[in-house]
Amino acid sequence: MISVQNHLQPLSGNKLILALGIALTMSACSPKVGVLKSPDHRGGNVGSTTTDTDKPGSTKGEESAEESGAKGKRVLENSIALVLPFQLDRLNPNAVSKEDIKRSAIALDFYQGFQLGLDELANNGKSFALHVLDSRDNEGQNIAIAKSEDVDDAALIVGPVYPKEIHAFGKNLVNKDILQINPLAASRPSEFNLPNLVSLTPAIDVHTKAAAIRVARDYDAGDVVVIYNTTDNDGRQFLSGFLSELRRLKPSVQVRSVSSIAQLNESLLTAGTNRIVTGTTDKFQLRTLLNNLDAKSTEAFYTFNIYGHPLWDRIDFSMYENFSNYNPIISAESHLKAWAAGAKQFKDTYYSLYGVNPSDYSYKGYDAAKFFGGLLAKYGRDYRSHVTKEPFDGIFSSYQFEQHDHAGYVNHAVTYKSYKGSSFQLN
Repeated sequence: MISVQNHLQPLSGNKLILALGIALTMSACSPKVGVLKSPDHRGGNVGSTTTDTDKPGSTKGEESAEESGAKGKRVLENSIALVLPFQLDRLNPNAVSKEDIKRSAIALDFYQGFQLGLDELANNGKSFALHVLDSRDNEGQNIAIAKSEDVDDAALIVGPVYPKEIHAFGKNLVNKDILQINPLAASRPSEFNLPNLVSLTPAIDVHTKAAAIRVARDYDAGDVVVIYNTTDNDGRQFLSGFLSELRRLKPSVQVRSVSSIAQLNESLLTAGTNRIVTGTTDKFQLRTLLNNLDAKSTEAFYTFNIYGHPLWDRIDFSMYENFSNYNPIISAESHLKAWAAGAKQFKDTYYSLYGVNPSDYSYKGYDAAKFFGGLLAKYGRDYRSHVTKEPFDGIFSSYQFEQHDHAGYVNHAVTYKSYKGSSFQLN
């Protein structure tokens, strides 16, 4: 059973229903087609309070007062506060625009995936009370929500989303024993200094360690690791701590740290593999590096392996015809296999309900619900002690948490992708 209560904003009931009940149809050429609906209104079955005794063939009167009381107790114990930036206070119900959908898209997609995950658990006899609250992407609103009764009574808090929201909410949360899930932000967990924070998205330093692990694993005697330093923020952040981690894993590694193409060329070997590690996402820096590798490949026999930033997955490398020759490898938070049965079933169900395909945020919401909802249903309020003990492989995400005194629970689960054809694909 899922009992859903919406407290998205302190508006009158009529205004809230009008604002959330309007269907928004986009043009065919728009990148996102969909509807903006109330989180408890999804074709009549989202947030359903249907129990086993409401199903066809059942008699409501057959449920004893004791059974009913037990269900009610489980619902209260499994109370979840979902705090997302719907920003409904900015919505004009009489003239909803594409910008309104875009502004609320992340929250809606994550919510809809999360609800589907809870629905599956509920269909297997689990009980939850879900309170959906609109954080508005506003620090003052987050402070107010953090002190609200819905949050104080919750066994689990999911959200808010943006770093400023997370900080404002977490610092003002009254009950520090409740776990606060950071569902999407990739900020370093240590920046928040919240011991009860659970960060689902691996931060950049997790990817840095993953890169060091992969390079150490691939390295053979006679190879050289060339660390190509650049001045852009992504490059600096990605390489911070890489060398020390690599040397810890592989003390015998031969390393050259360079900051120019000339220095890089001086470090190259023809006898072994040149393992070039760079975190730059700057187009000019990438073009300079790749054009240089093309030139060096024509001068002598060089073997190159490139290890890059996880954001390379979003860059179009098709203009570099030799890019795949350098065996590019990146780390990634997602292991989504679109062809797998579970992923296909989720996509079909999601499309049948919303008329759009799920986004990455939808998959993330679904996985979060399955893992944390499952722990909550299995262990009750003692679920917190099991977060680091039970790894999880979902449709999109994997979880392998480590607990830190000031950073909270940090997800260290990443995978690797290699560039094949015209895109990065799972190894």
